[in-house]
Order: sequence, then structure tokens, then C-alpha cells
Amino acid sequence: MPWRTDKRAHAKPAWLDLLARLLRPTSPSCGQSHSRHNWPFLAKSRRISAHRADDERDWLSGKGSSMLTPILQGQALAAVQHRGSHIQIIASAGSGKTEVVSQRVAALLAEGVPARSIVAFTFTERAAASLKERISARVAERLGPQALDQLGGLYVGTIHAYCFRLLQTHVPRYETFDVLDENQLTAFLVREATRLQIKDLEGTLFKSIRTFLENLDVVENELLRPDQLDDPFRSVLERYYASLEKYRLLTYGQQIARAVAELDRPTVRDTVLADLRHLIVDEYQDVNPAQEALIERLTGPGVNLVVVGDDDQAIYGWRGSDVGNITSFAQRYDDVATFSITANRRSRPTIVSTADAFAQSIAGRLSKVMTATRPAGGVELVKWVEDMEEDEAAEIAEAIRRLHDNGLAYRDIAILVRSRTSYPALLQALEDARVPVQPAGRTGLFDRPEAEVLGMTYCWLVDHDYRPAGWGVQSQAITEDSLVADYAMAFTLPKPIGAQVRSLLRQWKGAVHQETRRVDLVRDFYELVDVLGCKHWNHDDPYAITRLGTLARFTTLLADYESVRRRARPDDAAPGEQVGGQDRGLWYYKNLAIHITNYANGEYEGFDGEPDVDTDAVDLTTVHSAKGLEWPVVFVPSLTKNRFPSRRTGKARSWLIDRGLFDADRYEGSDADERRLFYVAMTRARDWLSLSRHERVNVKSTRASPYWDEIPTSHLTTAPLSVPTLTSAATEGAALLQVTFSELAAYDLCGLAYRLRTVLGFQPTLAPELGYGKAVHHVMRTIAEHTKATGRAPDPADVDRILDEELFLPAANKVAHREMKDAARRLVNGYIADNASDLHRVWMTERPFELHLSDAVISGRADVILDQEGGVTTGLAIVDYKTSTGDAGAHDLQLQVYADAGRREGLDVRGAYVHDLKRGARDAVDVGSPAIDTAEQKVATVLHGLRQRQFTPKPGIVCRGCDVRVLCKAAQ
Repeated sequence: MPWRTDKRAHAKPAWLDLLARLLRPTSPSCGQSHSRHNWPFLAKSRRISAHRADDERDWLSGKGSSMLTPILQGQALAAVQHRGSHIQIIASAGSGKTEVVSQRVAALLAEGVPARSIVAFTFTERAAASLKERISARVAERLGPQALDQLGGLYVGTIHAYCFRLLQTHVPRYETFDVLDENQLTAFLVREATRLQIKDLEGTLFKSIRTFLENLDVVENELLRPDQLDDPFRSVLERYYASLEKYRLLTYGQQIARAVAELDRPTVRDTVLADLRHLIVDEYQDVNPAQEALIERLTGPGVNLVVVGDDDQAIYGWRGSDVGNITSFAQRYDDVATFSITANRRSRPTIVSTADAFAQSIAGRLSKVMTATRPAGGVELVKWVEDMEEDEAAEIAEAIRRLHDNGLAYRDIAILVRSRTSYPALLQALEDARVPVQPAGRTGLFDRPEAEVLGMTYCWLVDHDYRPAGWGVQSQAITEDSLVADYAMAFTLPKPIGAQVRSLLRQWKGAVHQETRRVDLVRDFYELVDVLGCKHWNHDDPYAITRLGTLARFTTLLADYESVRRRARPDDAAPGEQVGGQDRGLWYYKNLAIHITNYANGEYEGFDGEPDVDTDAVDLTTVHSAKGLEWPVVFVPSLTKNRFPSRRTGKARSWLIDRGLFDADRYEGSDADERRLFYVAMTRARDWLSLSRHERVNVKSTRASPYWDEIPTSHLTTAPLSVPTLTSAATEGAALLQVTFSELAAYDLCGLAYRLRTVLGFQPTLAPELGYGKAVHHVMRTIAEHTKATGRAPDPADVDRILDEELFLPAANKVAHREMKDAARRLVNGYIADNASDLHRVWMTERPFELHLSDAVISGRADVILDQEGGVTTGLAIVDYKTSTGDAGAHDLQLQVYADAGRREGLDVRGAYVHDLKRGARDAVDVGSPAIDTAEQKVATVLHGLRQRQFTPKPGIVCRGCDVRVLCKAAQ
């Protein structure tokens, strides 16, 4: 689809438009999403399926044995078997550390260590899903499938997720908090800019926001206090923290900082440490000081800490990680056993020896030598040079074509660059050679014509000039005619539809000034999508799915802006009430236009493909993004002086924080940081590595990177490159599907709606009652804990106090909050009047469950579990609170799944009930053995459809309340 060609069009490289046409998914695989929506993990992603670091697959010791588990030897085996002290595992690139960690966990469980006493931190959710799958496999092989039922208490996940769970578990008020991501945080700062006086920092709004965020990262990474800082930053920061608290919001940094603070409280610390016996931290070299403070507090008496990492792969210093954590670990902790796993089982010998020789030049590293275990395979590494950057890119593209012609899939090839500066020439060359490229992270959202015309629309509504992202790009006025023409081009509209679009846009513009009309940006967006006829797009066409994904990403932008602008807060002048946010008027739209042109159009990433589709395309990505991945063939181009290492490395920055309070050099980078990054790039290659540079960019000459010069000249060759003959391995079988019950139920309700919402990421409209059910559940938990603490059920005065303090509705204004508070009061008082005895039977609230089936794990949380069921001391009953009408069958199935999981754990689950708070009625759910068997069969059927990507619509009454029905031809 061509870009605008009228005289207003700003210049765009041809490859940006043509890139999407190259993306043609082939075979289905398993995946994860990089968006905020929660596509269930299958422990492998579209990009990861062949490329995650499963290095133990080549281990000799496992071959020829009846065991599926590789048999570890030497230091790896010793690390698994060691007990009685802290452990430091130094694991070189490609050495199979995930296998070592998995076998250690399995061994602990085999020795009788309860799963709940083990916590394993990973750096990413993707790594967590992979580690969970590996642990499950090793436990099943060693202890039998039935042992998987005991894994529910095992925590494997990121530090941020652990901290949020800790806060919500041990400090209940955090159940009413939400976490802002980077995009939402920027929108929040724009909203609060005047109250924060943020422009005092730099004079202009968005420059001040960028400066504030850069310094905020340091404050939170280093756990600095505001009283250590100077004005104006100190005052802005104090007002910022007060605003977060007022609106009940957290950031990623605040999750950790507040968890650390809570662990300094004896009651919380003692409760958390009561069960914890083994703490495992993967990628320890990437931990920042705040995370290290958390780890130190969790490593209490009787807790064995295992850290796993490689100082040579510490590449995140620019965002706070401190390589000193791993290099000084044995000096900072008492009684440490150190094991080195340095046998690289990933790469060919020449790649290993060259990378290891280069690593020896990294200043301050731990002494070690990485060795190879794979046999030689001919020429394994080449370095070469071309005259122009375009020539270098063209030679890479042609070499990839030859590799593919020789039998290697495109997906087994990666091009790793230091920064996105190298993208344009490479993308153009790949497009010229008709080489498909993975979409993830390569283009921004507004590089797609559909997103750009939508962004222009919100500027046109308030007569705000549109300015594309980039330096030196001129703003442009948007007219109605040009906008309609852009819609016709971007969406290939016939004239009658174009006229309908014009009519709708005029209606929108006329409504902008209506101060009494509550704005609903996402709802209006779906109205536009309906007029554009997107429901008629072919969902079997990958290009159409890419376009739908773009629209979905745009709803995320709108939802981010709207959720922040409309965020309510408690009313200081009227305790027990709340004040709604902004939801109408000219400035609501003007601020959106300002947000788009000054931030969103340069920061939101484009749609990166459906996560469960394995696209046969080359990976073009940065080295930072490639951490933890591997490919048979890797190209590392643009090894020039100012690109790799980056010319900005080591340059002093102007901080708002005294340099004496933190290690500023760590954030500004060093040659050692860049050398570690180059080492990571080299060690991503399994079979063949290409290192290249160019001598000129346009007419300007550029010198070679010192790193390129340090690669032995014996590897020097000339173009055209002689490429090896490599073939792609068969894709792996079905991975462990990790899904929540909510996701399972949503898919069962309507496969197409599930695909649109959960897989593609279309966002819901922001209704005032949003969060009501969650708020009532939180109040019910508070009621139960009040009863436990006082020995009596709360009276009406207590209920009023609890509602005043705890009922928070993030999208409700004062009137809506009053109405819903009155409704909640009736529900709660009615429950207490009819079920007061239950409050004295509460065994646990918000209890997590995991049901392990042959190839899937279904997780969820029960609202409350009662004891003394049927008069039996050990008897338990699971109760699910229901605040609105819905699918009764889904509630029954949910409780049957939880009952099944609980019994497998060894709990004496004797009953289950759905308590309809609105009706004041409690309905029993059949959890007898035949009903549980039927539930498992039902779950298996749903999981099968999910695995097979059977996204079939189920039209009916459910369509009436479905936001995405405008994208469904079958909707009723």
C-alpha cells in the first residue's frame, strides 16, 4: 500500500512501506506477546522457537541414554548437588545454565523441599516461561507426572512481578493500585505537569519530562531518598511521589523500592521468610542496586542464595545494572561456593575461541576461559569490509539469499546491530533482495499509514499541526480533504465509504467543544473502524492481520492516554468519596494531539506479529534485544568507530543528582561495557559468524571499530562471501502451554474475540464501573481480615469505614462512585447478615492454584477458602464471589478446576460455591469425581482449540456487550 504522494507528504524510505508485504507467516508455532496484552506463554515465542538458548541439546552425556534429562558432569553437576551455603555459578555463554538451574530445583524437590520454599528470579517473562517448562519436564522425569501437582507454590518469574505480588499479599491496600508502564507514565507526567511544576527542570514540557525520567531511573535504581537531592529536582520528585500515592499508582521502580521498604518491617519480613529456603537469581550480572537490596533482605537466616550469571554478558549498565554485584559476590556474602561452567555447547570452535580471546580484553572481569565442545565445521567466522554502507548491506542480503538457497530457513539467520542507526540501509537492501524480515521492534507504530492517518485525525480535530517523529521534520497543517484522502489511500476506501468517513469525522469535530459530553476515545475509535469496513478483512491473510495489529496498537495508545487522564483520586475534602479525572472538553482532545506529536508517534512500537505464528523471516535487531537468543548464522555489520562502540559511550552527562551519590560512569558507559556487548553479539552464533564494516557513509569516510581490528586477520575475506551449506532443524514439538483460567474462559466464550483482544491486543472501552468487581473483592478480603483480627464480624459502622478507606474505582467520578459505593454497601451488609459464620471460617483469601495437565498449566486465584466444611476439621470449601451477571457455566468450571488442583496438592476440598453478592444467594458447584473428570475433558477440549488456533466466532447474546464486534462479520 503506497504512502501519500501529495505535496504534503514528508519523505519516507520505501522499505518502511514495503516491509509489511514481506511478512508471510508459514508454520504455526508457540509464542509470547511483547505487548501489554496477556497471550498465554507456550514457553517459546514466534522468534524464540528455534533460538532460545537451549544449549544442553548437544550434551554428549544425554545421548544414548533412556533418560531424557542430560546427565551433568563436573562443575555443572557439583552446582546441582551442593548444599549448605550460598552458591555463585559463573556460566559462560552457551554453557547451559538453564539446565543446571532446572536440575537443581528438581533435586531439591526430590529431597523433600516444599515448592513454596523455592523462589527463582528471571530477567524476563520469556525466560520465566522457559524455565518453568524446563523445571516441569525435569520434575516429571525424576519424580513422575504426579509430582507436578506440588509445584503450585514454586515462584518462577521476574523480580518486578514478585515485588507486586509481595505488596498485594502482605499489604492489602496495594490491591487497589495499578502499575504504569513507560508510555502511561509519560502521559501521567503530562497530566500532572502543572501540579508537579516539572517545567522548572528544563523550561519546556517534554524536555523536562525526559530529563526527569532519566534522573528518576537513577533515584529508584539506587534507592536514593528525596532529602539527598537538590531543588528543583527534589521538590518535583516529592510532588511526583505524592501524586502517585494519591492516584494509587506504582511504577516498575516503585514496585521494588516499596517492597524493599516493606521487608524492613519485621512483621512482613518474618512472614515472607517463614517459608523461604532457596532463592535463585538468574542473570545476576544484570541486577541493579535496588534489586540487590531486595535480594539481600530475602537472604535471611536459613536461606541459601544461588546466583547465576556471567560478568562478560553484563550489558545493561546504562539502565542501572551493576556488574560489581557478580564480580564481588564472594566478598559480600559469607560462605560462598563458586562453580564455573565454561564449556560452550552452542557455538563452533572458531567462534568460541575468537570470542573468548576478545573477552580477555574486558577490564575487571572474572578470570575464566571459555572452551568449545562442538566439532569444527569448516570456515566458521569471517571478517570483511566494503566501500559504502549500502554495499555492505547489499552483500549481507545476497549472502542471506545464498544461505537460504542452500537450505537454511530465513528464521535461522540474524543481523545484530549496535543501534537502529544501521537499520535503513539494511532494510532497503533486504527489500531489494526480497528477503523477508521479522517485524518485531523494527518500525514504530506511526510508520504504518493506518496509524499515521489516525494520529493526524486527532490533530485535525483541534486544528493542531501534525509533526512526524524525527529530527528536523517540519510540522504540517491537516485539512479535511487531505485527511479523507489519506484515509482512502491507507484503507483502500471506495468513494461512498470515504463520504461516510468524512461525515463521521465532521461529527467528531463538532463534538469536541461539547463540555457536557463525556469522551470515550476507544468507543469512538470502534465506531470509525466500523465505518472503515475492517470487519471484512480476511483474517487468514497475514497482511490483513498486520493491519489489524496496527489498529490494536493504536487502541493501546488511546487507552493509555484515557486511563491516565480519567484516573480518579480520593477526595481530600470529603473523606470516603473520590474525585473523577478529566473526561471531556476541548483540552481533553488538545492534550491528546500534543501527546501524539511530542511523544507517542516516536515511542510506540508497531505491531510485531501474532506471537504464536512462526514467521520464516530474518531477525534484524539490536544486540541488547538479542540477549539470551541464538541463531545458526549471525551477521554483525557496521563495525565502525562511531557505531560500535557507540560514540556516546563514556560521555559525561548533566545530571540533576550529585555525582557523589551514585556511580554516574556506570550509566554513561565505558569501553568495557561496549566490549561486553560485542562479546554477546559474537556468542549468539552457532555455526557461522560474519563481522563486517564499511569505509564510507555517503562520501564521508569512517574508520574501523577497534573491535573489528582486534579480530585476527586470518579471518579476513572479500566479497562475494562464500557461505556454508547449513540446513534448518525441525521445529520443536508442542511446548508447555501456560494459561490463566480467565484466558481459558475468554477463549471458550468466543475464539475470535479472544484473538482480537488477547492475541492482537484490542483494548476495551473505559467504562465508569471499570474495576467495580475487583474493588468489591478487595473489600470482602478486608472484611475477612477484620474478622480474623478482631474475632467478630464487622458491624454496619465498620463496613462504612472499610468502604470509605478501601473502595476505590479508578474510572468513576464522584456521582458514579457514590452510586456504586451504595450498591457495594448493600452487597456487603447482606453477605454479613446471611453468612456471618463464614467470616470465622476463612482459611485463606486470594489463594493461588495451578492445575498441571499433560501439556498445559492453568493458573488462577480463589477469592476465599473456608475451613471446617461439612464439620470436618480438614475440610475446605472454595468460594467465588460474583458481582454481576455472567456465564454461570464458566464459574462452575473455574471452581472445578481449582478444586481439582487443590486435591492434587493434597488439600481436602469438600465443597465449592458461587456466591452471587447481588442476589444474596450461594449456589453449590458439583466437585464430585465425575464432575471433575468432565471438567478436565472440557479444559482439554478448549486447550486443543487454543493450540490449533481455532479462532472461531460464536455469535449470540454475548455480541451485545462485545467491543470488538465491529471487527466480526458474524456478530449479531
